[in-house]
Amino acid sequence: MATTPMMDVPTIQTTRFEYLVVPLKDAKNLKKEEDVFVPELLNERGEEGWEAVGLTLKYGDLMAWPIVLLKRPIR
Repeated sequence: MATTPMMDVPTIQTTRFEYLVVPLKDAKNLKKEEDVFVPELLNERGEEGWEAVGLTLKYGDLMAWPIVLLKRPIR
């Protein structure tokens, strides 16, 4: 019976992520003509290694505000 030679295949390490959902309720009352909204909370999370990867709107009480999905590699 013939045997197949074994090859050393390098192990591929996959990066694992953790996720965080951040509501930005303080942005819900902004008007188009107002100054730029600076989401300090997102800047703080960015300094902690979080990256914004998604955005949607949360509706409630006839208003909408952004919900941001963040991710960062698990250390």
